[in-house]
Amino acid sequence: MTDAKGDVMARKLRLGLLGTGVAARELYLPAFERLRDRIEFVACASRRRSRALAFARLAGIPHVAASADELFAMAEIDAVFISLPIHLQPRFVLAALTAGKAVMSEKPIAPTVAAGRRLVKAATRFSPPWLVAENYAFMPSVRQLQAWVERGRLGGIRLVEAAMTAWLDRSNPFFRTAWRARPEHRGFIVDAGVHLAHVVRRCFGPPVKVSSLTACFNPALPPIDTAVAVLEFASGALGTWTTCFTARREGPLVRVCGDRATAELYRDRTVLRPANGPESIFVSETDSYEAQFRHFADVVVKGVPVAVTPRDALADLAFVESIVRAR
Repeated sequence: MTDAKGDVMARKLRLGLLGTGVAARELYLPAFERLRDRIEFVACASRRRSRALAFARLAGIPHVAASADELFAMAEIDAVFISLPIHLQPRFVLAALTAGKAVMSEKPIAPTVAAGRRLVKAATRFSPPWLVAENYAFMPSVRQLQAWVERGRLGGIRLVEAAMTAWLDRSNPFFRTAWRARPEHRGFIVDAGVHLAHVVRRCFGPPVKVSSLTACFNPALPPIDTAVAVLEFASGALGTWTTCFTARREGPLVRVCGDRATAELYRDRTVLRPANGPESIFVSETDSYEAQFRHFADVVVKGVPVAVTPRDALADLAFVESIVRAR
């Protein structure tokens, strides 16, 4: 098959979805709708069949499997996207790999670093590719920041300020999910924090020293909703980390201060402010969810190497865990 330009088009990725909760509806379905030329939803399954049936009607999915085992056994499926509560993920990731399916799994990779290490070790027995869905890894603005750092546009890095804050209350659909209200991991701080950890680790390396304080200001967001840390990197640069889900704040995700320039990373843009010279603004028009799903299709259909390996995701989780456990 060729497109309008006469180029050969890759076949569609035939995808099954395990888990049809709020993330599937609110975050992933809009991206999938824009990728109908690359991805075909074949079937879905959920712990609650009524929820799977409702999602199938919404997304136009032709088949609802009665169980995960039935979904994984379908010969017409190339890969599965597993979007379940984090403490359930490892068992189903291994089951899908055992069935010969390529896997994209929700982040973080596991509820704890120890569980993640066991999962990564067990997964090495299988050949299908496995991508952990850390969508910040696919933000063009992150790639631009990394490029500026690597090209020396900021000069010597002195300070790295990472911050992720949000006001979560009952108006937010994720606030009401049971597995976040009673998490078997470290709650929103870890769930969302791996994104920020990936950006910092990718651009500056993991910190070699961490000292932190944590708090839970809202009892409905256990076990903690706030973490503040000071960091030291192998380069000698110092940093701060702030994650809080009970505060209102506007500002960049990351601000980097070098001896030649300062850079700021936002979800949709990156700004470079040299000490001498004009400001540069890189604006991204690509949705990170769409970008990660497109990449997964290329991994399975074209054999492209996985951009975020399980070991990468494990390193991101270890970074956040070092913050929530350090004193």
